[in-house]
Amino acid sequence: MRRHQLVWGIALILFGGLMLANAMGFRLPNGMSLMELFWPFILILGGIWVLASVFFRGHIELQNASVELQGASSANLKINHGAGELKIHSGANVNELAHGSFSGGLDYKANRNGDRLEVRMRPARDVMDFPFFGPRHQLDWDIALNAEIPITLIMNLWANKSVIDLRDMEITELKLETGASDTHLTLPSRGRFRADLDLGAASLEVIVPEGLSARIRASLGAANMHIDKSRFPGQGSFYQSPDYETAANAVDMTIDAGAASIKVR
Repeated sequence: MRRHQLVWGIALILFGGLMLANAMGFRLPNGMSLMELFWPFILILGGIWVLASVFFRGHIELQNASVELQGASSANLKINHGAGELKIHSGANVNELAHGSFSGGLDYKANRNGDRLEVRMRPARDVMDFPFFGPRHQLDWDIALNAEIPITLIMNLWANKSVIDLRDMEITELKLETGASDTHLTLPSRGRFRADLDLGAASLEVIVPEGLSARIRASLGAANMHIDKSRFPGQGSFYQSPDYETAANAVDMTIDAGAASIKVR
């Protein structure tokens, strides 16, 4: 039985029992309705669940897997990940799009579309089960990508810590969406590409390699952003390298953030 089914089952039985007792007119000696105990019971149950998450974590298997390139000359890769640590870097061989180690297992689909390989990667187990803070396994991934082919990289991350080093990669487009995450992102050092970064309550540090020019536009809510203005001077509503328009290697970066902490250097 899944943990969230067990928790919700207990909660529903408790709620139903208290409703029945209340309808039958049962009262505590001090005159309180039994229904008034519902939320205290829920808070106690939630506290037990949180403590269990600290002291009890079951065994989780580590899966090594690879995604063959299938002769494609470019790729579209979408990665969904949460509830653990994620590392992405170069290192796959010429016949692979990716290889790596995946605690908790990997569920992926790969389809060849002309010269393009389209791949979706996500955890084999359901890390979004409710409640989020209950006992669970930490899903740690370490992924090496092929640095020799153009890749459109899309990442949906939630409740994780990520170190994403794309310095040696040929990324044609980068999209990153994060929830409650801590992300350290090193951008590719070559090519002209777009980077769309959409953050919730997150922490993000972006490293722009030397030799890569940038134009940075931001739409911020309750966010705190620090930009190296010696490299990216303010130009009204955006920040831009002096040589951005003519540079061979440049990123057009947009940042959309809520309650986030952001550093670009």
